[in-house]
Amino acid sequence: MIDISSQTASASTVPLGQRRPMPVYANAFDVTQIPVKAYEQYDGVMTPDVENVRWRHRIVERLQNHEAPRVFRLCLFDGKSILYSAAPLDLPDGTSGNYTFVVPGKGRITIKVARVAGETVTFDDLKKFLTGKISDQTPKVSVALNLLQFIIRQAPNLKYPNNGRAYFTSGGSRDLRGGLQLFRGFFQSVRPAIGRVLVNVDISAAAMYKPGPFVDIALEVLNIRGNARALSYKKHSKEWNILSQFFRNVLVDIKLPKKTVTKKIVGLVEAAGRFPFTQEQEDGTSLPTTVADYYYKTYNIRLSFPDIIGIELSRGSGKNTVIPAELCTVAAGQRYTRKLPQNMTSMMVDFSKFRPEKRLEMIVGQKGDRVQPPTLEYATSPYIQDAGMEISEKPITLQGQLLKAPTIFYGKKQPADVNNGAWNITRQHLHSPEIIRAWAIVDYSLRLDQNVIKAFMDTLEQCCTARGMCVRAKPSYKRGSGVGSVDRDIKEACSLALVSAGAPPGYNKPPEIVLVILPQSAADIRQDVKRAGDVTLGVSTQCVREDNVAKFSGRQLDQYCNNIAIKINARLTGVNSIPSSPAYDWFTKEDFIFFGADVGHPGPGVQNKPSVASVVFSYDRHGVKYSATSRVQQPRQERIGELGPMVYDAITRYGKVNGKAPRKLMFFRDGLSEGEYAGVGELEFQDIKEAVRRVWAEVKLKDPPPLITYLIVGKRHHVRFFPTNPQDGDRKSGNVQAGFVASEGIANPIAKDFYLLSHGGILGTSRPAHYIVLKDEIFNFDIRPIQEVAYTLCHAYVSATRSVSIPAPVYYADKVCARAEYHFDASLRYMDSDGATVASSSTCEKQSFNLSQWRSGYAQTHSSMLARMFFA
Repeated sequence: MIDISSQTASASTVPLGQRRPMPVYANAFDVTQIPVKAYEQYDGVMTPDVENVRWRHRIVERLQNHEAPRVFRLCLFDGKSILYSAAPLDLPDGTSGNYTFVVPGKGRITIKVARVAGETVTFDDLKKFLTGKISDQTPKVSVALNLLQFIIRQAPNLKYPNNGRAYFTSGGSRDLRGGLQLFRGFFQSVRPAIGRVLVNVDISAAAMYKPGPFVDIALEVLNIRGNARALSYKKHSKEWNILSQFFRNVLVDIKLPKKTVTKKIVGLVEAAGRFPFTQEQEDGTSLPTTVADYYYKTYNIRLSFPDIIGIELSRGSGKNTVIPAELCTVAAGQRYTRKLPQNMTSMMVDFSKFRPEKRLEMIVGQKGDRVQPPTLEYATSPYIQDAGMEISEKPITLQGQLLKAPTIFYGKKQPADVNNGAWNITRQHLHSPEIIRAWAIVDYSLRLDQNVIKAFMDTLEQCCTARGMCVRAKPSYKRGSGVGSVDRDIKEACSLALVSAGAPPGYNKPPEIVLVILPQSAADIRQDVKRAGDVTLGVSTQCVREDNVAKFSGRQLDQYCNNIAIKINARLTGVNSIPSSPAYDWFTKEDFIFFGADVGHPGPGVQNKPSVASVVFSYDRHGVKYSATSRVQQPRQERIGELGPMVYDAITRYGKVNGKAPRKLMFFRDGLSEGEYAGVGELEFQDIKEAVRRVWAEVKLKDPPPLITYLIVGKRHHVRFFPTNPQDGDRKSGNVQAGFVASEGIANPIAKDFYLLSHGGILGTSRPAHYIVLKDEIFNFDIRPIQEVAYTLCHAYVSATRSVSIPAPVYYADKVCARAEYHFDASLRYMDSDGATVASSSTCEKQSFNLSQWRSGYAQTHSSMLARMFFA
């Protein structure tokens, strides 16, 4: 048994770089008075069951304000089935009661409300937790925190469309076309900190289904102008599939002469007016009829478009309910939860970005704002007032620190001048430039002139040479044939490159790089190129778009080609630069591995496609060269199922390259949520330990096993920082400067954590990364050197001359997950959105998922690419 404490660094042994204090505002508000009341818990079961959260809120709102306001007026509802009340409810049977009423658009609903036996919910344990009298976040503390969430969210969630954590309003909305629109809103969340409770408030945005006549929305989705008769599509046609996927599970209002009902779409029907069915008569007999005849005879409605698609409201046992499309209106207030198309994603980003000063102004709010922030309504919310809770109207001020930027060394140990996370390499040689003996161009462009391509390649060659790379031959040229012939095109280009470089007969190594010129929209070709290079043929590829090749000239072209040159050098196992800081240099004195790990999941609601786990790891003495491995696992499984074997492979490969074992492992894990820290994080740490034990046992190493630090890097949070003094911010963007780090005043009570803003802001408000140190055998939970090492690694991303928002190994792991599409066999249709099954419930499809099929169809990276940073 190794005594870890003897190897662990003390706070005094790790040298640290300079840092200076810097105050900032944070978008968090102090809870100045925690509720003093105790709350009773009740179950509210709806019959028939109501799946839609928005409808459940509407039903409870009607119960509170119209049906039984004296009983339920200030109840809190969790959006599912739990009600909380600060006073015992006066129910008909004492502890239970049934309430039946008609909800417009939904029909007759019965809610059975019953008190849950057990203790009442109080805030006593939460107060002890905040002051350190309780060290763990016990179930009572968690329930109290959840109850605070309901208290602050109840009023807006009953009024506006929401996702539970954020609500959205039509004020300032923007039309996306394609049947969608953008709403602005506000995120709000109660967060415990050491000695205080905070409410984190941020602006948010959501894509919403556009309300309106179904026919009009359908035409807009297909980008068709014209008559509704254009919607006469056959089942499984391209247009049918687009509409079927877009409208699945969408609520529509069906307008009939005396009523309007709201129903959920489960499918489409072709020529809905001609749809045949048998209608039961008064005498018990059944007669054949059609949907068009039924509506005419029953409601005196003559369909204008009987031959167009209709909607299906239920299926199974032949009991279809078919509604003509022309009678349907897409209901308002529905969020679009699937992945947005690329063109709409850029519009969403543009809609959501605000300079820091504007963002903080919107969060704090002013009377008369078009969209009122929740901060202005806390003082008047009846739920907050009833709880006796008070929240400050002013954002908190934090005392953070600004870390000195690391030194970036290029060739001949020449340092770059780092300014707010960016530097220039125009006069720099790369640290370890590589040799290009042979290279090739494959041209899939549609309009590029040969002279333009030659000028571009000449500039690229000049930039490679100016950065210190040795280019020994001119590139060969091959005109590509397109989709379906990419493998052949690249093979032929490789052969031409070797001939052009004067390679001897029988020489079978591929050229150093194949540069591929793509048209503007060429996702299919790019996918085939990367699969051929990374998986099938084992040759490094670099894609460029023809519009970029054509539009740049002069200094802009030089800059573009310099960016390509550093990518090429990294993919040829060269070293572009070496980052250095006191803590980083201390860490890298002994043999080490930096790990980055992530799990990429299929799109929202998709259950018949796997998740992909990736692990990247450094294998050089500077921590800048990385290799990668990936695995396929069950959909939405967050724990990396084969982490042990992946870490075992990494340590084994490190040993083969370096001839020795590592002494330190620093593991950066992307993507875990707070609820997964104790479970997934602890299990993965044990998986790493087990992999180490396995290597040491198999190789019979006598050296002590490596010390391990395991930390989570979070990006999906809403904490933002704002300079209290504009002079402390970046002059261009107004953001807090790169290198700002904060923990005091906002730190988690149960874990060592900090926020690090490592990159210079360009557009909008910069988001810091959130680091949670779960296990630390190296630094003994002194977060200062961890902050410095993490910040230094943010300057080690090989494809950029600026710091990035997360450490390089985490960034690489994320990119490896994103490249999973290149590894799946085409027959599995991994990238085919029409082939995806979108589940209507959390259990749908999961039990029948065939993991072995996906694993067998997932090809690993070509062996010749393992040392090359193909993912950079």
